[in-house]
Amino acid sequence: MSHNLIPLSKPSFDNREVEAVKDVLESGWVVQGVEVEGFEKLIAKLHQVKNCVAVTSGTAALHISYLSLGLIAGDAVFVPSFAWPSAANMAMLMGIRPVFVDVLPDTYNIDTNDLRSKIGQCIKYKWGRPRAIVPVHEFGLAADMDLVMDVANEFELDVIEDAACALGARYKDIPVGTIGKMGTFSFHPRKAITTGEGGAIITNDDELARKCRTWRNHGMEIVDGKRNFQLPGLNYRMTEFQAAIGKVQFEKLPGILLKRKNIAHKYLKKLNGCPHITLPVDDPENTWQTFMVVLDDKCNRTRIIDIMANGGFGCGAGSVSGHVGNLYMESFGYKPSDLPVSAKLDSNGLALPLHNSVSDADVERCTTLLKETLMEIEK
Repeated sequence: MSHNLIPLSKPSFDNREVEAVKDVLESGWVVQGVEVEGFEKLIAKLHQVKNCVAVTSGTAALHISYLSLGLIAGDAVFVPSFAWPSAANMAMLMGIRPVFVDVLPDTYNIDTNDLRSKIGQCIKYKWGRPRAIVPVHEFGLAADMDLVMDVANEFELDVIEDAACALGARYKDIPVGTIGKMGTFSFHPRKAITTGEGGAIITNDDELARKCRTWRNHGMEIVDGKRNFQLPGLNYRMTEFQAAIGKVQFEKLPGILLKRKNIAHKYLKKLNGCPHITLPVDDPENTWQTFMVVLDDKCNRTRIIDIMANGGFGCGAGSVSGHVGNLYMESFGYKPSDLPVSAKLDSNGLALPLHNSVSDADVERCTTLLKETLMEIEK
């Protein structure tokens, strides 16, 4: 393996983040203070939304969203299979049935025809009371929210937009996370901006925001000047360190998103017509959290990843599909063939390095090596 590996993902840090953390240390206030409040305001302003609640992770954001909407054991939520399984895991943890839905082969986002079918099956076979749809804006490209909302309205379901990968993305020029009841974000290091770990919930519903804040902070509210525990709450409070880093990162966001878009377009241009791969759709509203190609079935992804690593490029699986994982196959009897597009993306998706440190020369070398590797398959 090359010692000068271009990693799949890399945060964009400099001395400004160091100074921001130093300022927090010197202040002596290290959990959920003015830095968190400031970070929340930045996220709310970007998405033109009334309320933002910062939490410890995108998974925590989903957990609190379920709790705040009153989902309980015996309910069912509908989630795309090809996505990090946080939404499904949090549902299962609460005794809620996660029902996996297939995705579209070009956008990798939820297939609303299959969604409607799965809701029908859920009702017919009594899998649980249908309560919510959690469309994931996969890799920074918004799901078709008009169609999602049509289905949600037809069956009277709530919508939680999982925008973990899509900070600042838009759908028909509407900020993601504002179309459903709530939107959730992640600031994991593989995202456009990071706080190490961290997440957020946005909503225009003031009462839902109040519930989120209560669940986040031990179920506590101030009543008549005294602390009063209204709920058996959680401790999902963001630290001031995370928020201070997040505020600095936020200043860089426009430049980071532009750089990602430029790299993605260079990949698309260099790999156009390359054998044995299908390229992602080039949507102008895509914020490109990940650049993933889909390999033909004759390709050995593990072997290709090894070759790319030996050549200096950290490539990997694009994401995972929940329905092919042991937990969900054993719990609910899923087979890979139940959701064929998701199964193929799980096994054949290949992500290429995409971050601010990737240069034009890196793109040239990476695409040349990948093309040479794939052409060997034809021989």
